Amino acid sequence: MRILEMYTYAFFQTPTSPLKLPQGIRGSLEIISFQELSALVEPDLKAEDLPDTDEKLMQAVLIHDQIICTVFNQTTLLPLRFGICFDSATAICEHLALHQQNYLQKLQQFQGKAEYCLQAVPLEPTPNTPTQTNPIDSLPQRGRDYFKAKKQLHQRQLEHQQQQTQEWQQLVDTISQTYPETRLADSQPSRERIYILIHQTKELKLQEQLNQWQSQSHYWQLTLGDAIPPYHFL
Repeated sequence: MRILEMYTYAFFQTPTSPLKLPQGIRGSLEIISFQELSALVEPDLKAEDLPDTDEKLMQAVLIHDQIICTVFNQTTLLPLRFGICFDSATAICEHLALHQQNYLQKLQQFQGKAEYCLQAVPLEPTPNTPTQTNPIDSLPQRGRDYFKAKKQLHQRQLEHQQQQTQEWQQLVDTISQTYPETRLADSQPSRERIYILIHQTKELKLQEQLNQWQSQSHYWQLTLGDAIPPYHFL
């Protein structure tokens, strides 16, 4: 009986020893192999079976990532984005055959490495309360003081933003010089992110450098995520 659509999580080198596979989004997981490459699949899950409500969809995405990370802890892999399905096991083998050289090259490149997300959250400027106006001052004088203080506050905010942007760019330059394999995420008002690909044996050194960068940063709160597969380097 031909199985229509096979939900696929990742590609990796055909394992020489059994992997411990977690439960899938809905059912059991299997490994389909073609020569040196294999795919992690959930045969009984089709694209049309994926949740269509926001809450359940987010839960499925979370399970998808957890499954990939569980297998990643056992072997180097190429993670696939959520929702990838193939028509059949034959289609998967044909895909692996077509891209075998490229995938094997990438797997060799990523051997023993992991991706780390360095996140920077902007710090608010230190509050600076204007000196209160003497009650005996005239109303026009107090009005002028108010607008002057408001203008000064606006100027301080602009200077803070400029210095914040400059410090982030300097940090990005420093990280890129220290770690050649980096990817800068699109800028967001509430945070900045840069992804760093390193060998997992260098994780402690990266954490030490993060602490050093944080001690030198006056405008950003820095955090480092856990080791994950190289999503942003494929």
